[in-house]
Amino acid sequence: MMQQERSSIHPRVCPLRVGGVTLARNLLLAPMAGVTNLPFRLIARETGASLVFTETVSAKGLVRGGKKSWGLVETAPGSEPLAYQLFGREPEFVGEATRLLADRGAEFVDLNLGCPVKKFLKHGAGACLLREPEAIAPIVRAMRKALPQGVLSVKIRLGWDSRSINAPTVARLVESEGVDFVSVHGRTRAQLYRGRADRGRIAEVVEAVSIPVIANGDIVIAQDALDMLDETGAAGVMIGRGALNNPWIFSQIAELAEGRPAPEPSVGQRAELVERHLELMLGYFPEDASAVHMLKKYLSAYSTGLPGAHAFRDRVNRAQQLDAVLADARDFFRVAA
Repeated sequence: MMQQERSSIHPRVCPLRVGGVTLARNLLLAPMAGVTNLPFRLIARETGASLVFTETVSAKGLVRGGKKSWGLVETAPGSEPLAYQLFGREPEFVGEATRLLADRGAEFVDLNLGCPVKKFLKHGAGACLLREPEAIAPIVRAMRKALPQGVLSVKIRLGWDSRSINAPTVARLVESEGVDFVSVHGRTRAQLYRGRADRGRIAEVVEAVSIPVIANGDIVIAQDALDMLDETGAAGVMIGRGALNNPWIFSQIAELAEGRPAPEPSVGQRAELVERHLELMLGYFPEDASAVHMLKKYLSAYSTGLPGAHAFRDRVNRAQQLDAVLADARDFFRVAA
């Protein structure tokens, strides 16, 4: 009886059925360039994310056998279930990339229709395609043909700008082409990450389709996720930058949904997470300048709110050698603990 009462406190945090797969909870880690590499995906799975996404990878890069592109989709036991996010605008390349991933056992493949950065836009991909809905259907059709049994999804924004909000139309379009779920970031491309995610507009997408809609944007603390679910009627939430600063947010949401406080991680827990992340980074990446650059991003985020964090971030960002970054990080979090 007690368990029944707890679970009824916020029933929207629950298992999620997408296509022929049921996820343990409707809490997803968003794809983030330069962030959701394999070590961070493993961290997110360990802290409660039910589905994690790769960084956005070029479909053309995969088809052409690009070492960097294939490195972005590297996986390992513990990171499943995993969604592979592709970008591209040519149906033949995106379809073939989907087939290659399916041949490697991919169960989830996602199409990026929302990335706002110029790197993607110059190829006519990402959010650019929101201005060309007629170009979207052939891409999705090619992906569905290449992934007949897997879970196919798309990630969109509300539209290109405030004068061209078309997320409900795009969602209906991709649903008609066999997409199993759609995730919606509640801003336009023109907004980038400014302003607030528009929950009312996300709710319009939910009303427009019968497939699950996953809400994304401005979920920073656990309560934000519950509010997003209540205000949009979405089937689940997808968390990006909030998970970078606080990887525990997934378990905190689950706790809060069951009527228990969502405690902040102790300093000791932060120190343990940092050590775990360092171990994963050193295990999966070469000890070069790129590893140093990646580590700085995570360490800066994990130190937020701790005494001496500003000085620590300043030292780490000026450091050039991996050994120096590792030593400073271990000393800082050990002392803080």
